[in-house]
Amino acid sequence: MSNEKRTASPSEMDQKYLPDVPAFQDEFTRDYLQSTEPVREGFYPFEAKSEKFTMDFPEDMTIDERSYSKSSKDDSEFITISHTDQSLDVITNIQLKYYGFMGDEETSKQGMSKKMRDELNFENVSSEYENQKIEVANYSSGPFPGFATLIWNDNDENIQIFADITCGEDVDTDKCSKLVESEKERILGVFQSIKLTQNEGE
Repeated sequence: MSNEKRTASPSEMDQKYLPDVPAFQDEFTRDYLQSTEPVREGFYPFEAKSEKFTMDFPEDMTIDERSYSKSSKDDSEFITISHTDQSLDVITNIQLKYYGFMGDEETSKQGMSKKMRDELNFENVSSEYENQKIEVANYSSGPFPGFATLIWNDNDENIQIFADITCGEDVDTDKCSKLVESEKERILGVFQSIKLTQNEGE
């Protein structure tokens, strides 16, 4: 095994040493991944380009370069994360936006409801980090389910996320419902792993 494989960041490594999964095979996504060593099965360490948050990134998803944006001051960053394999039984599309200048979570919730043109009923979920709070609200995106997530801390930072989950055309209703519930649990785990890096405590 070469020293390159052990010490280089994934974006600098020879592709033959990279895991054979979509997150590493996509050049744009690979640039966000910090190591080829998983943080847990199926997930790899991710750091935003703004350096304002980290998370466990799912190996079967990629970041859309075309929709990506980041402010010059690093106080906002927009990322779309999705499955690129349209033949999967269940496909998820995530829109995530970081803001470093919004301190009122209630205003953020109102803005998220306005975006969905519906009153979102947020509920607390557990956070891995003491100085962060997470709330989640379910919604329907046409015939398909989705859920909104708001993450914030006391440093005027928040992350607003919308996740849409769809099933393939050949998946029957009962199977789709089970797949959606399983996928929602998996993706919520990704959101719970997000750490705003300006937090003072773990």
